[in-house]
Amino acid sequence: MKSIAFYPEKCDLCGKCEFACNEKIRNFRPDEAPSAPHIRMFVAPSGPVARICHHCEDPPCVDACIGESLFIGSDDNVCQDVDRCVGCFMCNMVCPHAAVVPTVSMKKALKCTLSCGKGSLPACIISCDRGALVLQEDTHQMVKETRRNRFKEIIKK
Repeated sequence: MKSIAFYPEKCDLCGKCEFACNEKIRNFRPDEAPSAPHIRMFVAPSGPVARICHHCEDPPCVDACIGESLFIGSDDNVCQDVDRCVGCFMCNMVCPHAAVVPTVSMKKALKCTLSCGKGSLPACIISCDRGALVLQEDTHQMVKETRRNRFKEIIKK
């Protein structure tokens, strides 16, 4: 399982990741209406925040997708068959990370599939020269270990 990790302390909100993502989307779908990038950066009181698919272990978007456009792929990432999307936008409503982008002009909901870059790196990561975006392997295991370690720290106190 792969996922994009975001390090807000390294982000200067330059927008290079959004631009690179949007350029790749246009290259994949040149005849369709321009869409929003699959990664969006926002400013919160605590600092920069990235809206991007986390490829959840138990993804609510897959369960909510009535057209079966979203599914768990062989690599355990959340994949999408755009042609099957019926434009109900239920996936967008249930995504806890607001990572599914409703593209009303296309009547489709689109999301990051981590397959838009050179080789194994997505375009947003390649374009981020500050190191705020990193592709991580086996993120579910990492999250489980972090939770275990935090729980052990709490018990020690």
